[in-house]
Amino acid sequence: MNIVICLIIIAITGFLLMKRYQPQPILIGLGILMMFIAYEASWIDAILVGDQSTGVLIFDAMDIVRITTSENIVNLGLMIMTCAGYAKYMEYIGAGTRLAHTFIRPLYRLNRPYIVLALMFLLNMGLSICVPNPLSLALLMMVTMYPVLLRLGVSPVGAAAVIATGHLMDVGPGAVSTLLIAKTLNMPVPNYFVGYQLRLYFLVAIVTAIAHFFWQKYRDRVEEPKAIDACESIPEAPIGPKPYMIFPLLPLCFILGFSQYGFPGVKMNVTLAMMLAFGIALLAELIRHRNLRTVLKSTTIFFEGMGNQFSYAVTLIIGGQIFAQGLVSLGLIESLLGALQTLSLNSIGLTSVLGGGMLGLSMVTGSNVAPLFTLVPLVPNIVAHLGLDPITTMLGMQNGASLGLFLSPISPVMVGVAGVAHIKSVDLLKRTAVPVLVALLTSCVGICLLY
Repeated sequence: MNIVICLIIIAITGFLLMKRYQPQPILIGLGILMMFIAYEASWIDAILVGDQSTGVLIFDAMDIVRITTSENIVNLGLMIMTCAGYAKYMEYIGAGTRLAHTFIRPLYRLNRPYIVLALMFLLNMGLSICVPNPLSLALLMMVTMYPVLLRLGVSPVGAAAVIATGHLMDVGPGAVSTLLIAKTLNMPVPNYFVGYQLRLYFLVAIVTAIAHFFWQKYRDRVEEPKAIDACESIPEAPIGPKPYMIFPLLPLCFILGFSQYGFPGVKMNVTLAMMLAFGIALLAELIRHRNLRTVLKSTTIFFEGMGNQFSYAVTLIIGGQIFAQGLVSLGLIESLLGALQTLSLNSIGLTSVLGGGMLGLSMVTGSNVAPLFTLVPLVPNIVAHLGLDPITTMLGMQNGASLGLFLSPISPVMVGVAGVAHIKSVDLLKRTAVPVLVALLTSCVGICLLY
C-alpha cells in the first residue's frame, strides 16, 4: 500500500512540474503530506523525534522546513549563492564577454565553417566550467559566438544548437549539482571535479564536437537555407578591458591551486575562492573607474545574484530534501532495496537505471536541478545496502540530468536560445538530439571504462 501511495504522489508531482507549476511549494507540500500519511498509518512513530519535536504534530511538520533550511543555508546554500553572485558580477563588468572574445577571435580566421563550429563547441564546453549557469553561458555565446558562425555560413539553427549544448555537462567547482554531490559524498569539491568529472568531460566534449561537425553540416546541406537576419536583434553585451579575461578563471585557480593538486598546505573552499576573486575584481573596478561610490554600488549586483540563487536553487534543495524525507517515511527505500536486490544489479546496472531516470525527469520537467535535489539524498542508503560505488552512480545521475536539458523543448536554455535566434525550440531540439544522444552513449561507456 505504501508503494502505491508513493507512486501516486510521484505521478502527481511529475504532472504538476510538467505543467510548469512552481516546484518548491509542490515538493515541500507533498513531502509534508507523505509524512502525515506515514504517521497516521503508523509507518513512523513521529515526524520529529526527541528534542527536535515541538510536542504538536502540525508544528513538527512546519518545523521541518526550518530545520532543513538551517542545515543547508550555512554550507551548501552559501556556496551556491556566492557562485551565482560572482557569475552575475562577471556578467556586469564584462569579464565573461572579454574571455569569450579573446578565444573566439583566432577561430574566426580559420574560415572553415564547420571546423570553427566544432572548435567553438569545445571552447563553449571549456567556458562552462567558469560560467556555471547554462542559460547565462548560452546568452553570452549568442552575443559573441552566434554572429561569427552565421557570417561563416552556418545556418541559424545549426549555430544555435552548438551554443545551446555548450553547457552539456554540469561540471566544475561552481556547478550547483557538483556542489550537491560532493557534499552528499562528503568529498572535497576539487577531488570530485578532478578525480571523476574532468576525464569524462574531455572525452564527451571531443566526441560530441565531432558529432556536431557531421550532424550540423549534414542538416545544413539537406535543409533549405534560411535568410540570416537574426543578428540584428541580438543586444550587445558589456565587454571589459583585456586583463578582465582572467577574472572568470580566478575561482578555479584558487580552488585547484590550494588543494592536493597544487599547494595542499593552504585550506581553500568554494565560498572563500569566490569571495577572494570578488575582492580582486572590485579592486580592479576601483582602479578602472576611480570612483569609490560607483564601485561600492556595484556590489549590489553580487548580492542580487546571491539572492536570486537562494530563491531558486537553495529553496529547491530544501524542497527536494523534504520530499525525499517524505518518500523515506513511506518506506520507499526499503522497497527499492528489495527490488534492486532481486534484480541483482551491479554498479553499471544501477548507474544506468538511475541515470536513465534522471534523463527522463530532466526532459519532462525542463530542469536538471529539481530531480537531482529530490533523489540524490536517497542514493547513499541505496548503494550502501547493495555494496556498490556511490560515486559512479551519482556521476551517471548528474550527467543524465544535465543531458536531459538539451532533449527538452521546455528547458530554459533551449527556450532562451531559440527565442534569441528566432526559431522554434522543437526545431532546435532536432539539431541537438543526435549530438546529445552521442554524448549520453559516450558518458555511459566512459564511466564503464574509466571508473
